[in-house]
Amino acid sequence: MFNLLETFTPRLLADIPIIGPIWDAIQRALPLQSWIDSAYQVISNLAYWEKLVFGILALFIVILGVIAFVKKLSKLLIVVAILVGLWLLYNQGVFG
Repeated sequence: MFNLLETFTPRLLADIPIIGPIWDAIQRALPLQSWIDSAYQVISNLAYWEKLVFGILALFIVILGVIAFVKKLSKLLIVVAILVGLWLLYNQGVFG
């Protein structure tokens, strides 16, 4: 079976000094590849309509998550913009 974790991650993560050891520890602590294999077996045994329904539900959940993330990120960006504006005004001497 195609091993996603061993195909892409050694080239991408192992050479990075800080992330490489962390990724190795995660791989030792969690059996990620076995979880991926078992999920693939479960999904491949489902009927077409079950895959379609679960796919639509997963897409719906992902879309809602992206919308929530964008809302929070936009609020954070507004706060950062206000703080940067206040900092620029302070550096120009407007408040003193």
